[in-house]
Parts: sequence; C-alpha cells; structure tokens
Amino acid sequence: MTLFLYQLFFPFVAAAVLFKFLLAGRGASLREGLEDLRQRLGLPREELLRVFESHPARSVLWIHAASVGEALATAPLLAALSRRKERPRIVMTTSTVPGREKARTLPGVDLALLAPVDLRPCVSAFLERLRPSSLLLIETELWPMTLHLARRRGLRLGLANGRMTSRAFGRYRLLHGFFSGILSLLDRAALQTQDDARRYQALGLRDEAALVAGNMKYDVGETPAHDDTSGKLAKLGWAGAPVWAAGSTRRGEEEILLEAHKAAARKRPDLRLILAPRHPERCGEAADLLKRAGLGFLRWSELEAGAAPPSGGTDCLLVDGLGVLGSLYAWAFAAFVGGTLVPVGGHNLLEPARLGCPVLFGPHTANTQEPAEALRRSGGGTLVEDATQIETLLAGWLDSPVRRADAGEAARRTAREFTGATARTLAHLEPVLFPSKAP
Repeated sequence: MTLFLYQLFFPFVAAAVLFKFLLAGRGASLREGLEDLRQRLGLPREELLRVFESHPARSVLWIHAASVGEALATAPLLAALSRRKERPRIVMTTSTVPGREKARTLPGVDLALLAPVDLRPCVSAFLERLRPSSLLLIETELWPMTLHLARRRGLRLGLANGRMTSRAFGRYRLLHGFFSGILSLLDRAALQTQDDARRYQALGLRDEAALVAGNMKYDVGETPAHDDTSGKLAKLGWAGAPVWAAGSTRRGEEEILLEAHKAAARKRPDLRLILAPRHPERCGEAADLLKRAGLGFLRWSELEAGAAPPSGGTDCLLVDGLGVLGSLYAWAFAAFVGGTLVPVGGHNLLEPARLGCPVLFGPHTANTQEPAEALRRSGGGTLVEDATQIETLLAGWLDSPVRRADAGEAARRTAREFTGATARTLAHLEPVLFPSKAP
C-alpha cells in the first residue's frame, strides 16, 4: 500500500524537484531531447545497448549517481574494478544530463544513460532491457520503486559512499515505516562516517550490512587531469601572478568572494581569481556579478576555443566547464570551497587540500564536517564568515610565502589521512559487485 501511495504522489514530488531546479537557476541542466525522454522512460535505443554484445557472458553492474559530483566520486572504484579479471560490464545512470555526459568520460563505464523515472513501468522496462545482476547506488540515491523492483528481480543491492545529513534524517524519520522496508533491502552499504551509519541504521539498514568505509572522493590522485592548464593560463597573461581559486560556489557566495578579491587586489593589483560555480549553468549569473564588480573576465570555454583576453586585462577566469577544477586548484596559492557560506553543507574540501593548497571555508560544513575539523586542527584550513576575513587571510599569505607553504603542506597531510575508502568499499561490496562469487 505504501508503494502504491508513493507512486500516486510521485508526479507531485517530481514537479516540486523540477521547480526547485528552476528557482536555483539550473533549468539549463534539464533541457532534453527525444532520446533523453526515451531514457527517462526506461526505453533507450537498442543500438545503444550493442556495446554489451562483445562480452555477453559477463554480468552487468548498474551504478546510479545523481549528477556530476556523484559520478566523479565513483572514479576510484571504477579504476579498482578495471584491474579485476572478472570485471562486470558497467552501465551508469544519472539524474541529470550533465551527469550523464560526465559519466561517458569515465574510464570503465561501458554505457551512460539517464536514469528511468522511479515509476513501475519505467523501471521495469529498463530492467528488462539491461538485465543487470546488481545495482549500486551512490551517496543518497534511495529510489523506492527502483529498489523494490530490482530486489524482486533478484538483483544484489548496494550503497557506496553513503551519506545522510541530519536535516535529511529528520525528513526520512517522518516516514520511518516506509523507509525501513526500503533500506532493509540493501545487501551491503559502505557509509562515509559513523554519523551516517547511525542514521541509516536508525531508519532500518541492517547492522550487518553497514560499514563505515570513508569517502571515495578523497582517493582521487594528486596529478592534475589537464596537463595543458599551464599553457592556457599563460595565454591570460598570468605568468608569475598570484592566483587564488573559489570552487563549487553557490548563489549568495560570489558577491562575498568578489568583494574580498577586490579588497585584496587593492594591495596586490596583480592578484587573479579563478571562479567556478558549482553548477555551470549559473555562469551567466556569475558573469553579471563580475561585470557589476568591474572585473575583466574570460570563460574557460572561450579560453579553450582560443579567444583573446579582454583588452582591459583578465582579472578572473570564469570556469564554465566540468571536470577541470582539480587542475586549476593546482595553480592556486589558496582556495575557497563553496556551499559553506550559505546553508548548503559544503563540498569537497580535500580536493584542493591534496594538492597542497590551503583551504578557506564558511561555517556551513554539515556535508564535510570531519575534513573541516581536521583541516582546522592541522592549520591546513581556516573558517571564514565574511569578505573581510577572506581578504585578511589572502593578504597574509601573499605577504608571507613561508606561512602559506606551511599551511599548504598541512592541508596535504590532512588530505592523506582520509585516503583508503575505495579499498574498504570494494572489499565490503564484493558480494554486490561480483554476485556470481557470493555465497
């Protein structure tokens, strides 16, 4: 009965999520064509599935990630799976088009699609076409009908990088009876923190299914992904200039960051900024803020296309591409990580830290609390609450390269303390990833 009611109200829930996307200025990520609609209905074209024909005997592992960040979090696991002789064929689904495009670039993904809508006909059609042996959900993608139908078809069910904020836990607890039945379906769950484990178990996850494994995002290597970044930045005329970065920024943060940059640049006119909104579709909004601040800027896509810098000089590089932020952090003497000055909960603080970059972040770090606390203890990270504090720290590091280097090394050491999650996750999820070997 509860699943029936869920299906009855699902269209209203979906409409609310769509409205939230539009209010957040992310409508561009939902623009889809006919093939995208087919994938949402669980009916991808047959020619897309031919990629599996070369190895018909191998099992199919279905991995579902929400969007770009969650898809990228699977990279260390995909790399580990690729080294296994019995590696399954992998189809990755995402809830957004940018997520699917990123999934297509990940080594080890055989097929990337949009996820079927969590309605019985759509999920059933998808399962019939793909015939996966296992389903692995990433972070918080707990789709009730998908899990219910996957279990009925005999799929092994797992969760990797599982997390749950206290706010989400409060919402789920209101429907404890419903979610208890859903979470009890999971064979194995690799969770990020002890708090995450306690919340999942309180909602119905079996104790024997749970393991605190850490966050696989922190196992991404230190080598920047784009070796030509140096040459591209040189085209901006930034050779020898101090550069700081603000990554994964959210609405309401860019104004504060630009104010801090302008204040710091009054003392160091050669100071430059790399600004990367969390969602590229918000770059138009960020561009308007840069214009109002009187800062010359060039978009990353324009730089890649060979566009000339503005005649008045380039104060800021506006990143409107996906998967390049890690490379750009490597060229910054300091980095601010977004979603922390506004109540979002924060993004990956260890991405710049592992590159030896001191990290600035605001007070809202519910999603990344342990790294935030560890960075503050080591001196590799600093909590800031306004533009004045950011400007003061930037100026201090510019005046004292030794102090900046010490903070950067502390950040790097802290990041290393959080590695190893992928090996723990792989070992715990073995019965899900390789069902033919499971007892």
